[in-house]
Amino acid sequence: MAKYPNEIFEPRPKENRAGVSYDPNKKTVIFVEDIKALDEETQAIETELGTNPKGTFASVKDFLQYLLGKVKDYFTDLLDVPHSYQGQAGKFLKVKSTEDGLEFGEVSGGVTKHTQLTDKEVNGVIDHALKSVRDGHLYNFLAWKRLLATQPYKALEILKKVFTAQSGENYCDALTFDGTYIYAGLYVSPAKIIKINPSTMTAVSSWTGQSSERNCDALTFDGTYIYAGFYYYPAKVIKIDPSTMTTVSSWTGQFGDNFCRGLTFDGTYIYAGLDVSPAEVIKINPSTMTEVSRWTGTTGEGYCRSLTFDGTYIYAGLYTAQAKVIKIDPSTMTEVSSWTGATGENYCDALTFDGTYIYAGLNISPAKVIKINPSTMTTVSSWTGQTGEDACWSLTFDGTYIYAGIYTSPAKVIKINPSTMATVSSWTGATGENLCYALTFDGTYIYAGLNISPAKVIRKIMRDINETGV
Repeated sequence: MAKYPNEIFEPRPKENRAGVSYDPNKKTVIFVEDIKALDEETQAIETELGTNPKGTFASVKDFLQYLLGKVKDYFTDLLDVPHSYQGQAGKFLKVKSTEDGLEFGEVSGGVTKHTQLTDKEVNGVIDHALKSVRDGHLYNFLAWKRLLATQPYKALEILKKVFTAQSGENYCDALTFDGTYIYAGLYVSPAKIIKINPSTMTAVSSWTGQSSERNCDALTFDGTYIYAGFYYYPAKVIKIDPSTMTTVSSWTGQFGDNFCRGLTFDGTYIYAGLDVSPAEVIKINPSTMTEVSRWTGTTGEGYCRSLTFDGTYIYAGLYTAQAKVIKIDPSTMTEVSSWTGATGENYCDALTFDGTYIYAGLNISPAKVIKINPSTMTTVSSWTGQTGEDACWSLTFDGTYIYAGIYTSPAKVIKINPSTMATVSSWTGATGENLCYALTFDGTYIYAGLNISPAKVIRKIMRDINETGV
C-alpha cells in the first residue's frame, strides 16, 4: 500500500498469473503491465511534490492561494527595491552598499543620459557612430544609440580603436593627417613612417629611411607631400610621396644644424625648428628642398621644439627656463615679438593655433597650457593640470576644443575649453598605453601617438564625458 505522505510510494514487484500473456486491447482483464505503469506515475508525482507539499498550510490548495497573493503586478511592490519611480528619471538600478536590496543611483564617472549632452554633442557622436557603421566596425547602430542614452561613456569607448606597430616599430613621436590617412613617425634607427588607414587602424604601407636618416621627431603635410624631420645630426627633412611612400627629395642642414624637432607649413614654405642653442628655424623651399633663409635666436633663446603658423606669422616654442614663444615674420625671418613665461612656466614643448590664439604646452609638473594673444604676445589665461597630469608634450585643435597630450604612464589626453581654459574631459590610457608624445585630428577623431615599444596610435572621440580607457 502507498505510504504517502509519510514516505514516497515504493511499489512491490508484480507478475502476471502463469499462462497469461499481456494484450493491451482487452479491457476486462487486469494486467501487471498496466498496474506497473500506474505505480510509476504515482511514484513520479510523489517524488516531484515531496513528502510535504502543503508545508505549514492546511492543504496544498491553501498553499497555492498564498503564493498567488504574493505575485506582484509592479516591480516597486517588491520588499527589497525602491517603492516609487518618482524623481528617478535617467538613473540606473544598483545593489545597495549594505548588499541587502536594490536602489536607484547616478551613473558613476559621467552623465546619466544623453540628454545631459548638448544637441551639438549628441549629433556629433551619432554622426561619428554612423561613420563607424560605414567603416565596418560598429554593427548594431540602434543598440549603440540605446547605450548612448544610458551609459554614454561606454558608447563612446566602443568607437575607440588602436593601431599597434609590429616588433621593432617603436616610439611614435610624430603624427600628421593628409585628408585621408594618418601618418605616424617613429623614433627608431633607421627612421620609419607608417601610413595608417583611420577606418580600420591598420598599416597601409610604410617608408623606411637610410642608415643616416634616424629618429623621426616631426611630421607635416603641404597638401601633396609628407615631410619628416629627423632628430639627428646634421638635421634632415625628407619629402615623401604619400601615394608610393618613397623619398622624393630632402634637405640636409649645415654643420651645427642638428636635431629637427618641429615642422610646419605656411601654404608656400616648410619650416624646420632645430633643437640647438641658440635655436634655429629654417625656411625651406619644398619644390627644391633648399634653404631660403633662417631665423637664429639670440643669447638665451635656445632649443626650438615646436612650431605653428597663424596664417601670417610663424611661432617657435623654445625649451628654456623660462619658456619662450617667438613670433617670426616669415617674409624676413626676423623676430617680431616674443612671449616669456612667468616664474615656473618653463620648457615649451608644444604649440597650436585655434584661429585666434596661440597655445603653448609646457613640459613641467603639473603640466600647463598657456593661452597667448598673438597681437600682444601676452598671457590671456592658462590651464594647469591636476596632480599626476605632468609634462604636456603635444597639442592639437579640433575646431572647438584644445587637446593636450600628457607624457605620463598611463598616457593622458586632456580636453580643454579654450574660452574658460578649464578641463572638459579626459582620456586615460589602458595598462601599457603610456607616454603621449603626439596628437592630431582628422575632422572626426583625435589620434594620440604613444612613445612606447611597439609604438601605438590611439583613435578616440572625446565628448563632454569623463572618459577612462578600457
